[in-house]
Amino acid sequence: MTKFFTFLAVPLIFLVGCETTQTSSKSVAIAKPNLSISQEDQWQLMVGKWYGNQPSTEGGSKQWIVERYPNGNYRIDFRTIKNDGNIETSSEVGQWGVSGPVYFSSFRGWLEGDNVKPSDPSDPYNYDAYQIIQLNNEIFEYEHFLTGNRFTLRRVSSDFKFD
Repeated sequence: MTKFFTFLAVPLIFLVGCETTQTSSKSVAIAKPNLSISQEDQWQLMVGKWYGNQPSTEGGSKQWIVERYPNGNYRIDFRTIKNDGNIETSSEVGQWGVSGPVYFSSFRGWLEGDNVKPSDPSDPYNYDAYQIIQLNNEIFEYEHFLTGNRFTLRRVSSDFKFD
């Protein structure tokens, strides 16, 4: 008889334990709601070519041209001007998105000529999230959630290049 109660008690304890794993009493939607018009507009505002130029902590400056495509891909061309006047350039590609006040990116690799040298998708360093501070047809300002670095970009024409 004791074996019988032990047999019943184990599942009963397990079931009681499962009940306490609830993480929130707030109900959630079963399906993702439709995007609002403003979210669709926000996506469209971010598509296109943008230019940023900010001083670096080492005394030089960092410039970049980012082109976001409607399919969620991006390309960024960087130009770093060092204190001594030396210029370094690099290009990267990845994916981007926006959800409410959050802009995020997923770095996928470096461009080497016409080839992509892929990044490690399991490296958390390759994923970034930003709070959108300002976004309109001319200005995009955002702040990195972890570092607090703030960036301001200006929309440029599709044929814009570094001078």
